[in-house]
Order: sequence, then C-alpha cells, then structure tokens
Amino acid sequence: MKKFFKKTLCIVLAIIMASAVTVTGFATGTNHTLKFDENGDFTILHLTDWHTAYPLPEIHKQYVMEALVASTPDLVVLGGDMSEASTEDYPAAVKEICDLFIEAETPFAITFGNHDYLHGITIDDMFALYKEYGGEYFLSKDEKPELFGCGTCSLSVYSNDGNRVAYEIYCFDSGCEVEGKGYESVHSDQIEWYRNRSEELKNANGGEYVPSVVFQHIIVQEIFDKLFPVAKENDTENVEVFDGIAYKMKAIPNLSNIKDGYLLEKPCPGYYNYGQLDAMSENGDVRAMFFGHDHSNSFTVGIDGVDIVNTPSVRTHSGFKIINWGGRVITLHEDGTYESEVLAGYELADDKNSEIVDVGGVSRFEIIFTKIWKAFAKVSLVFWNLATKVFYDF
Repeated sequence: MKKFFKKTLCIVLAIIMASAVTVTGFATGTNHTLKFDENGDFTILHLTDWHTAYPLPEIHKQYVMEALVASTPDLVVLGGDMSEASTEDYPAAVKEICDLFIEAETPFAITFGNHDYLHGITIDDMFALYKEYGGEYFLSKDEKPELFGCGTCSLSVYSNDGNRVAYEIYCFDSGCEVEGKGYESVHSDQIEWYRNRSEELKNANGGEYVPSVVFQHIIVQEIFDKLFPVAKENDTENVEVFDGIAYKMKAIPNLSNIKDGYLLEKPCPGYYNYGQLDAMSENGDVRAMFFGHDHSNSFTVGIDGVDIVNTPSVRTHSGFKIINWGGRVITLHEDGTYESEVLAGYELADDKNSEIVDVGGVSRFEIIFTKIWKAFAKVSLVFWNLATKVFYDF
C-alpha cells in the first residue's frame, strides 16, 4: 500500500511539474509585449494590398523578406486585400503569408480589406485562419465580436521602462461595400468603442490622452474635402456623391494640401461618414491614420489635426506608378510624435545585396527609369502644388 501511494504521489508530482514547464514555456513563447526601445523608438512596417496569387509570387516574398531586414520592425501591420487565392487554397495561402513573419520572428496584426470579403469564406473564418497559422506572433484580437466587421482592436506600446502605455495602435475593419453606392466605412459602434478605449487610457494616464495611430483599409471621406471642391447646384457632370455631399472631380485635384508623397489615382473613401475622423480629432490623441486600398497613392494630408496617410500596394505597378509600390515604415517616438516614409520596392531592388531583380518582376531598366521619373516628379510637384493652390483659392 505504501508503495502504491508513493508511486501515485510521484506520478502526480510529475504531472504537476510537466504542466508547470508547459505553462511557463508557453508564457515565455508568447511574450510579445510591445514597448519602446532604449532610444524611445518603436517601428511599424505597414504592408497592404498584396492581391497575390497562391503560391506567393517570388517578387512579393522577396520584397517582404528584404523589407523586414531593412526596417527591423517591432510590429508589422497587414493592411488588407491580401490574397486572391481560391476558396479551397485560401487556408494554405494564409499559412504562407503568416510563415514569413513567423520565420522572421516578427509580431504582426491585420486590418481586413474589402477584397478579403470576396473569397467564399467568412471574415470570421478568415480571422481564425490567421490566428491559427500566425500562432504566438499574430497579435490581432476580435476585441468585441458584436462590433461591425472583425478584428477591431487596439494594441498598447509601453514606455521603455514598462511603467505606462506610451502609444496606442488602433486597428479597424472598414468592411466591404454598400450595395449600389460604394465602399463601406468604419461604423458608429466601432467609433463608440474607440471613444471608450481612449477615455480608459486617459484615466489610467493621469488625465492625459495617450498618443495613438490608426490602421484601416478604406480611407475616410474627408480626404475629398481637401482634394476637390463641393459641386455647385445642378452640376451633374464629373460629380461623385458621398453621404449626401457632392464633389466636383476636377482634372487636377488640390495638390497644395498634400504634405508629402504622391497622388497617382483618385482616392476611394467609404460612402457613409459615421464621424470617425471627427471623434478622433475631438480627442486629439490620434496623430495619424494609415490606409491602403488606393494602390499607387503614398500621400500625407493633414485634416483637423490628424495626418491622413496612404500606403502604396506591395503589388508591383507599371509605368510611372512604379515609383509607388512597396510598404511604409512608421516610427513612433515615446514623446508622442511619429514619422513615416515609403520603403519603395525599386529602392530595395537597387541595393547591391538585393535579390528582387534576380527573382523577376523588376528589371534594371525599370529601376533606372524610376529614378529619373521620381527626380522629375519631385521638381514638377513644386510647380503643381503652387498652381493648384492659386487655382483653388480663386
């Protein structure tokens, strides 16, 4: 009997010890607390609009791998419209995307795009695939499943000493389409969730709002307020309507309102405006909102104290739009400021150690052409900015 109890006790202790090791190992493996480095910096790589086949084209994989090395991000945010794989191939396509970041040991999150809704798989099931294949490196949460869309959440970046939340990263699902009208937008329930989270952070921060940035796929309607005039009464030609406001589509938009970057295609905002930008401007905590969706744009436009920033597509472009394919590197600073710049595909490809040209899709001629075109565009934009300012002022 004593031997039996002794043997049983040993088994129980062994199970407890094994469980403790497993739990401890899991906790260590999933410890992806986001925090500023000793220099007070936190780097995000924004990669959006891949629109890739399955398997991934080599140029996409090569760009992402080299961009990860070049930017050494603390976090990658995928901006949506990721894979164009068939329904049956979609799980494998998601796994292939996730494996890039697992192999690089880099945490990542996602904001879904309109095309992600169009693959014969529900957005909730798609989120589950990223969660399964991303494992401990996938940091997105569907914070409140009852909210519009899937995956709306926030991620806290802590100060270097770990004592406080120094920056907040908001991720919103901006949906797909409004039948017969246009694209979807971030909805009122998501905006209310943001308000509550913002206030919660403020209360924990001694009454001061925590500096924040926002990621989502579809750009806000207010971008048109800065680029195009409101149409005159009875003007029906070249007019686009968003939530009751008609804008006149001029041949050349008001480029003078663009702080930096390029506008190479007309932005495509959501049809309805539920007041997202107003809420964030009112609080004053959001420094910038980052969007994809409009593949060849890379501009920054300031609206009501918030920078509206478009990140170009990872998918390669042709012609003069080639200057704007790639991703965006965003550096948050612990003092509440931020900066960002496009990490263009051709710039990476031009590095002597790059293999982007070797895998195909971009030639040396295109790199030279892009350099010449970008130099021309940089000079000519000074003129166009001044010209449109004068034109729109009158």
